[in-house]
Amino acid sequence: MAESLNDADPTRIDALLDAGDLASARAALAPISENDERFTVVRIKLGLYDGSLPPGAAMQQLIQLMRRDENFPGAKTLYQEASSVAWQARQSNVAHSHPPPPARNRGDG
Repeated sequence: MAESLNDADPTRIDALLDAGDLASARAALAPISENDERFTVVRIKLGLYDGSLPPGAAMQQLIQLMRRDENFPGAKTLYQEASSVAWQARQSNVAHSHPPPPARNRGDG
């Protein structure tokens, strides 16, 4: 699958991510310059999906992107997804984030 950089398409990589094919998405992004902003959202999405980018950090990057261009393709949708992931993570971790209080002896107190 020899594809020139000019033929690279963020929507193809996005489809790979949506299909759960992170390895192929990563391979497709590898030859593309980090400076090519067309691929910013799919790079953030890959990081979010593979766990290398926490949801809060993904949201911050997307906010910066949307401040420059509020209609940047895919940014708002991914922001909403990252926000949902962050909320779910907090909900599932709250019960486990605080250890139970230490047991007290009957003589304490």
